[in-house]
Amino acid sequence: MRHITWINLVLLLASDLASGQSIDAYNPVPEVPPASVTAQADGKILIVGSFFQVGSATQHGVARLSLDGSVDTTFSNPGANSEVTTLAVQPDGKILIGGGFTTVAGEPRLSMARLNADGTLDTTFGDPGFNSNVWAIAVQPDGRILAAGDFTQIGTHTQNYFARLDANGAFDSSFADPQLCCNVARSVALQADGRILIGGYFSQAGGTTHFYFARYSSDGTFDPSFPDTTEDILPAAIIVAPDGSIYVAEGGNDIVRKLDINGAPAAGFASAQTDSSIDTLALQPNGKILIGGVFESAGGQPRHGLARLNSDGTLDTTFSDMNFNFNAGDPNGYVNGIAEQPDGKCVAIGNFTLANGLARQYMARVTTGDYASSVLVVTPNGASVDVAWYRLGDGAELAQVPLLWHSSDGMNFSVVGPMTRIANGWQASASYDVHGAPFYLKAIGTTSAGSGNGAPGQVASAIYSNDTIFGWGFE
Repeated sequence: MRHITWINLVLLLASDLASGQSIDAYNPVPEVPPASVTAQADGKILIVGSFFQVGSATQHGVARLSLDGSVDTTFSNPGANSEVTTLAVQPDGKILIGGGFTTVAGEPRLSMARLNADGTLDTTFGDPGFNSNVWAIAVQPDGRILAAGDFTQIGTHTQNYFARLDANGAFDSSFADPQLCCNVARSVALQADGRILIGGYFSQAGGTTHFYFARYSSDGTFDPSFPDTTEDILPAAIIVAPDGSIYVAEGGNDIVRKLDINGAPAAGFASAQTDSSIDTLALQPNGKILIGGVFESAGGQPRHGLARLNSDGTLDTTFSDMNFNFNAGDPNGYVNGIAEQPDGKCVAIGNFTLANGLARQYMARVTTGDYASSVLVVTPNGASVDVAWYRLGDGAELAQVPLLWHSSDGMNFSVVGPMTRIANGWQASASYDVHGAPFYLKAIGTTSAGSGNGAPGQVASAIYSNDTIFGWGFE
């Protein structure tokens, strides 16, 4: 008799599921197109932009949406006085926002601020003092914050387009001046070893000629070993996969390019061509890639604003055209941001009023019909436990190494340490005896989302308890 593991069972069941996409009832109705979007670990969606209203709720620049798409009334109106362009969810649930604002909740905050999990201003995070817009954010595992944008100064410090802040918002003077010139940075992504990828419209990096796409060491030193694209790759969005592969939405050529860990083209990947720009990506645990943009075709097939690629870059023909547009005579709608929820549903933002023929103002949610699985498996091992977090199918792939967290009460968690990559997931060991005092474990990971993929979100496993009580929450 064949032995069937949990993973094999999931795959067998998944093979019997019929694939098919639809637009569900999710319809928040922001007054203008949001600038970016991301997801919290509980599946709630955060949007930012220049809106003052979402549905019937007053929200200035930032709003949180419940799982059904209604405005979450437990989230305060942060009161940003101008456009919020990007955001990032920290592992502790606090929310970084960046943009062109000068005040938040009536307090001076130049282009960056941090909100508590309930939307109120976090006053422990100071005003960094950017002199212009922040467009993309990444949070390092140590809590320090990377920002890319239009700025050339932070407080009294000259810093062109790319900088690092301490966890409390203070300028990190230990991070070298990236010597970017002579235009803005728009994308930032972290590699597992701490090196940093930057994309933008610059023509110099590290004081040398280097176009659009560059790499820096963890201390901000320019890495000359990363190849100069010589104007070939203009990254509209960047994702780093768990195996180190780099996915770039390439402006100009309107394709997705896959590179190895050092920037060389990856073998066996040939992207479907779109007829216009790709502005956002979403890598899934199954290796497939959602793309959003201004295009009306992909791989020679009609695809209006949203499409999915197979792991080899070819068009996934099982993923239908969702027709993000305005009407039959005006098919020029577009998708500029994607956030995937734990159940595999995809929330898209952009400039459109129809999604697959249904009235949806600037936001819609696609139900894929595919499976998404996230399970935390904990195995006793003497006075310790071995923990595996298996993630399969749809949903968002992790953009950074996840952390294992511990709690003695199921509510207040602290970090145990990083997990390591295994087939179909991640693993770690922890010194907790299942025969001792009760404890709880969960895994939390960072995802890549939003416009230009500059808006990191979070996913989490279900909570494990050693007293046989399982808190099956969201991914």
